[in-house]
Amino acid sequence: MIGSSPFYFLGANACFLPFAAAYGQTAAVTAVFDNARALGMPVIRTWAFFDSPDTTDAAVMQLRPGIFNETGLRGLDCVVAEAKRSSIRLVLPLVNNWDDYGGMNQYVRWRTQATPGPAPESSNVYSDKERQLVVDNGEGERYRVAMTSLAGHDDFYTDPVIRRWYQSYVAMLLFRVNTFTGVAYKDEPAIMAWELANEPRSSDRSGQIVCRWLDEMSKFIKSIDPNHLVGAGEEGFDLSRVAYGATGGEGAAWLFDGTCGVSFAMNSALPSLDFASIHLYPEAWSLPVAAANSWIRDHLRIAGTLGKPLILGEFGLRNGNVQAFDSWLTTALLDGVAGSLAWQLLDGVRQDREGFGFAFPGSDPVCGVLRELAGKFNEKSRTGGLPLPAAARLHQNYPNPFLSHTVITYELPFDAKVRLDVFDITGAHVMTVVDDFQRSGVRKVLIDGQALPAGAYSYRITAVELQGGSGRGFTETRKLLVLR
Repeated sequence: MIGSSPFYFLGANACFLPFAAAYGQTAAVTAVFDNARALGMPVIRTWAFFDSPDTTDAAVMQLRPGIFNETGLRGLDCVVAEAKRSSIRLVLPLVNNWDDYGGMNQYVRWRTQATPGPAPESSNVYSDKERQLVVDNGEGERYRVAMTSLAGHDDFYTDPVIRRWYQSYVAMLLFRVNTFTGVAYKDEPAIMAWELANEPRSSDRSGQIVCRWLDEMSKFIKSIDPNHLVGAGEEGFDLSRVAYGATGGEGAAWLFDGTCGVSFAMNSALPSLDFASIHLYPEAWSLPVAAANSWIRDHLRIAGTLGKPLILGEFGLRNGNVQAFDSWLTTALLDGVAGSLAWQLLDGVRQDREGFGFAFPGSDPVCGVLRELAGKFNEKSRTGGLPLPAAARLHQNYPNPFLSHTVITYELPFDAKVRLDVFDITGAHVMTVVDDFQRSGVRKVLIDGQALPAGAYSYRITAVELQGGSGRGFTETRKLLVLR
């Protein structure tokens, strides 16, 4: 909410902004905010951390526990000031799960170096094999599970000294008075939300270690700063697939079996967390691109039962991102996701290291989709809703013919139970794309045709209104063509 009005948004990540400012690249920072405004994006997510003992790097914010680098912090000050100038709100994660920019393992390294004799006891016992384990998220980020036989990544959550160090850093930032605006961070309206971590994970398959840490740290922040929203910054993994319809076969089983040591449902239920958060990288997760809409709806349903808004804090795709983003964001818009943040908006000069970035202005067609959907999110904020279609209608898929991905658009002037199926040329059923209750609007669903042999197919929609007693419904069929 902004005042008494609902706030929906499509924004972007730009994690590098404080570092660019610290290096003196303030023109790039200004350009990113100006381009975000041109895209209609009212929210940017960027890093509020850089933990490293490297005194030669101007962008480092924390050199060691309790010792801070003013140049790096002034870089963050600059970003907050530019956001304020641009009327853009910020989501600020406070530590990284991954080793990029220090991360949780940097705290553990500080702890083991600072403690004479044996390293502090850990709540985890690692085998020789596990001691060498490096967790990789498939997007170029990784961390080592254990640094010594007694100390590892999970000590960030459990070691009392490390927890105090994290709280000390957070308190410093909350009480810091911005050198450009003269406003303390805890009082800054340009900041929309704090995230306790970027993508927290652990080796605790019960999810309890991370959940207890989130509970403690969210309460700590609110004891100092009751003015801002607080979120977990998690990816959306869980301990069981019971509540989830999104599937990807055995390759994606780890999303729902506790492998990542987090539980979306358990974490989101914490009273001191104001919103639920998920990320979405189907290529890296072995999740079919076409299952991403279910991933969004599943988490939205769980968050709804807990009375929490849902933010899609990161999403990215290297291949077929135009059609996928159109479909995912339409689902997020119509089904009630509070906000979505694409990874990531570049300044036009910075190298796209992960392969998910987009620059504006430029020729990248994804910018057109993002600008169009950002406008619809903004319209929903202004009016509280979107205009209803005049009539039920099934559109021709686009592109058609297609090689990999295509989008099927259909219009629902009423809330309905919807089923969308694909059949081969003989009439045999090939796949069910949608089988769910859907709210009214212009819907867009993605089909991944890579698993389909080349040839002609038909797709059929059946929609039956579930409320109002009018018995309205429609059935329509069209053809599509897969090339190889």
